[in-house]
Amino acid sequence: MHPIHRTATICMDLHGPVLCAVYCVLRTVHVTDPLIDSLACRLDTDSGLGRATPPRRAPSPGMGASGPKLYKQPAAKSNRGIILNAVEYCVFPGAVNREAKQKVLEKIARSEAKHFLVLFRDAGCQFRALYSYMPESGDQVTKLYGTGPSQVDEVMFDKFFKYNSGGKCFSQVHTKHLTVTIDAFTIHNSLWQGKRVQLPSKKDMALVI
Repeated sequence: MHPIHRTATICMDLHGPVLCAVYCVLRTVHVTDPLIDSLACRLDTDSGLGRATPPRRAPSPGMGASGPKLYKQPAAKSNRGIILNAVEYCVFPGAVNREAKQKVLEKIARSEAKHFLVLFRDAGCQFRALYSYMPESGDQVTKLYGTGPSQVDEVMFDKFFKYNSGGKCFSQVHTKHLTVTIDAFTIHNSLWQGKRVQLPSKKDMALVI
């Protein structure tokens, strides 16, 4: 018996994916024979497996039942606890600052922001204002309490500081850009010294005819 015939005869006793695989191999080498055609009939009548039914493949890594998993950006780390510690033990020392400290703590409690920033007057770390920082909203820095600009843009930043909870003090961070690792900042001194332009009074204006 020809080897091809012997293979086809054996395959007649097979079922399911094995039968389908053998048939595909025989067709790949362009074998044509009535016995081979009978294998095709077996495939058509097999339990749920026809020539048009491809074998199932396990989902590849990263693929869920409904498609590829979307990348989810990790949530920004909150420094709420750090700022609360700084306000309590460093920013407002002494009983004389008790009222201001209480107001700042209330602003933090009412805010839904995850990150807060303290504005200092200069490198001496004198408190001026409390801000919320939302990096997910285009690095928006908005004043919540105190004296300072209502919004702070990137060009306004001068120095950056990070709070050391163990040492209960702020230390300067040598960077040029605001990140979520920053807890306090200063603005350029010229912004504190800005003067309003006064328009001349109507009495001093010459009448033009």
